Amino acid sequence: MFRSTLQLTRQLSDALLQFPALVRAFERKTPQALPQLLAWIDATEQTLSGHRLVAAADVAGFKSRVLAPMFDDEKRGTLRRRQLTAAALLLHDLQQSVQLALQPHAAKVEQARGIARQLLQIVAQSGAVQWDPEASYEDMIDRIWLLCTSHDQLKPLAAQLKMLLPTHDIRLLLAEEADPADFVQAG
Repeated sequence: MFRSTLQLTRQLSDALLQFPALVRAFERKTPQALPQLLAWIDATEQTLSGHRLVAAADVAGFKSRVLAPMFDDEKRGTLRRRQLTAAALLLHDLQQSVQLALQPHAAKVEQARGIARQLLQIVAQSGAVQWDPEASYEDMIDRIWLLCTSHDQLKPLAAQLKMLLPTHDIRLLLAEEADPADFVQAG
């Protein structure tokens, strides 16, 4: 399975953006707060596991804390109330664990994004690659990347990109950052 750093950062960022709504659900004592949190934990754990990150074990550990009251013989308070208390106590640590897992990958993507912008600016200014509306956008990205990996002056920047991200991610990043208007021949 191809593990995309871009996909990972998007998925974890999306999960973290859902987190305030989960906290609000607990704040308002919404009946669905606990099931929503457990679903969020499952989805986040699956994302982390799919990218072979050990932070998935941390997330699973947090889930076990929520489930632990089910196996507690202490009868003081209802099971649901004890689970809600356990969940509310771990919300911050859970969010922080996912954020710590995301940070190094997000930093790589941002660094790569800066290098990609530099390369695109150089290629656009050189006029070596032109946008042809008759051809596919993907074709233009392929030509840009081919130029970056074959031109002696651009190779060092391309090598830096290759150290940060796999080639598939680099092409996706170039496609996100490139503006076809920059590659239109003036005339």
